[in-house]
Amino acid sequence: MSFPPEDVTIIVHKIAEILRSKNQTLAISEAACGGLISSYLVSEPGASDFYIGGKLLYSLKQRLKLNGWSDLDIKNYMGPSENVVLKFARTAKYELGSTFVLSETGFAGPSTDLHLVDENDEKDVNKEKDETNDNEKENKSKAEVGTVFVGFTGPNGDSSTTRNFPNQSRNQNMTDFAKFALEFLLQQLQNQ
Repeated sequence: MSFPPEDVTIIVHKIAEILRSKNQTLAISEAACGGLISSYLVSEPGASDFYIGGKLLYSLKQRLKLNGWSDLDIKNYMGPSENVVLKFARTAKYELGSTFVLSETGFAGPSTDLHLVDENDEKDVNKEKDETNDNEKENKSKAEVGTVFVGFTGPNGDSSTTRNFPNQSRNQNMTDFAKFALEFLLQQLQNQ
């Protein structure tokens, strides 16, 4: 088995050709793919011509904090969505200064637990649950395992998409998420 897979190599090469022909740059903001998108991109010989880098913050709480979310925003966070992934893309564009940014977030599996409750906060959360029973939203998302949200931002605006890959392993979801994100990126670049 080669890395990246041949079908992904073809997509990455087309992305590289478009960006190089227009002297444009790309940055990535990754989460559920765990760096796989960036790995695919840098497999292209001379990728530094167009790929300036990316952000991989796997811990959700750190990802939200470093993307400008307040503690209150984090407490009220309901899970990945197209709005969230676009915020990640816009933040990365501002921070990294690339022409375009592709961002992704989602649930590769095995669960949709957001892991946002600190051990120190657990007493307070349990107390609030006893009083109002409204805090269950803190660790619940409407998205299912196998769902990825992809965002794109550039000089002509933003776009986003989502897709669910049901009943797959975590590893398969990660590779499918990355390929889907690159396909979406290619489509967006072709429409510029």
